[in-house]
Amino acid sequence: MSGTNYSYDIPDHPIKYIQVDPRSIKFDPRAQRNLNKSRAQAIAEKLVPSALGTPILSQRKDGQYAVDGMHRVYACQLILTGKVTVPERVREAIQTIACEVHFDLSMANEASLFIIKNKESSKVGPTDEFRIGVLAGHPLFQDTNTVLEKHQLKVGSSTANSVRGIKGILGIVMEHGPDILDRSLTIAEDAWGRTPDTWHSVTIGGIATVMSKHPELKPAELAQKLKRQGDPTAFKAKIQTIATNNNTQADGTRGRLKAAHLAVASAWNANRRVNRIPVPNIFE
Repeated sequence: MSGTNYSYDIPDHPIKYIQVDPRSIKFDPRAQRNLNKSRAQAIAEKLVPSALGTPILSQRKDGQYAVDGMHRVYACQLILTGKVTVPERVREAIQTIACEVHFDLSMANEASLFIIKNKESSKVGPTDEFRIGVLAGHPLFQDTNTVLEKHQLKVGSSTANSVRGIKGILGIVMEHGPDILDRSLTIAEDAWGRTPDTWHSVTIGGIATVMSKHPELKPAELAQKLKRQGDPTAFKAKIQTIATNNNTQADGTRGRLKAAHLAVASAWNANRRVNRIPVPNIFE
């Protein structure tokens, strides 16, 4: 017996590509995800009109409703109603936006269309984003790549010459700058040599946080302190144990970074009576 066909069929219907005033577009969460206003505000604050894409709308009797691209549409509304301040050229560019408008759909059809569009879409992964960012000449990606090349490191695999977690590495550069990343990678290699776990982004993030907060520390001495903690795999496991409170609670990226900060700071303070540094309370 053949399996049941669970396809999301939508009847043939008219589709037009037209310019629409974002302020006229309505939302109906029954046919798609709920509106996350914080997410929309973050989009609005950094909106690039030429990268807005083409929101998908459904023309109902009482107006046009967003089917896909709801957060981009709401971001435009925030800007045009003065709730988010952006350069005037951005406001001018989004007085109307290009939309794909579908006609004669039922609400069930709209829901199917939303599912289809989101099942077919594929978010750019961190490795591809990094590669494309370098090619685009974006300063964040270029600065990060310069440091990685200096250390003969690549992105995208788990080897002794590849960083693990490029998103976290980019976060280090964003928060602390490329020089701190450079120093942190040097400290990690001096401590543990070139192994896959040497370059784990959370571990590097912990070193970067300590070096950023305490630039007076001697990198060679911190490397020796870290080496005494065991190999990089054991140190990574220690961070995980701290972040989960000995496996009694869930952890997130921010929790792991705080745990890494604590682990590196504790390593520096080990058997030290003077020149100790503060150890964070990650569960505050």
